[in-house]
Amino acid sequence: MTKTKLVAFIVAVAGSLLYLYSYLNPPETWESHNKKGVNAFQASRHAEAEKHFIQALELAEKPPINNDRLHFSLYQLAEIYRIQSKLVEAELILKRTLAINERILGPRHPNVALGLNNLASNYRVRGRYEEAEALLMQALKILEESLGKEHALVGNILDHYAHLLHKMDRPVEAEKLERRSKVISSAQDIDSQ
Repeated sequence: MTKTKLVAFIVAVAGSLLYLYSYLNPPETWESHNKKGVNAFQASRHAEAEKHFIQALELAEKPPINNDRLHFSLYQLAEIYRIQSKLVEAELILKRTLAINERILGPRHPNVALGLNNLASNYRVRGRYEEAEALLMQALKILEESLGKEHALVGNILDHYAHLLHKMDRPVEAEKLERRSKVISSAQDIDSQ
């Protein structure tokens, strides 16, 4: 066998082995990392889930950016941080998500209000009550203006706000919000019948 034929043979074998390896080990995708992350999360393997959600986020951030994938990845990562009590890390993700929603949807969109609510929950758990209250007031105003004062999401924010007020030892104000929330919930129950 000549030197040229030997080199060609080695290149052909190496190429075949690389092809076989890539066939048996396909590259990880955004979808595969999310699926693995969700499976690990459901099995309470939170560190593994975090790893996959971080990798999914990294893939979602590569151009061309798909906003739905980016949002999903950010929410998944924020949730796994919350479950693991990594609340500072969760706060950073929640703030980033909120900024994206404000930029894409506008500051008065219901999704922005829900993002404010999520960030307020993070603050409440960490004892940052005044900051949480300001966010809940803002979220409530957005939802009342965009969806109406009797919408179910308004009732949810009222419940969260009442919970916070109890933590702040302001039971009279909390009970007022709870009553209003119950009225909304009762109206929703009647409408669904």
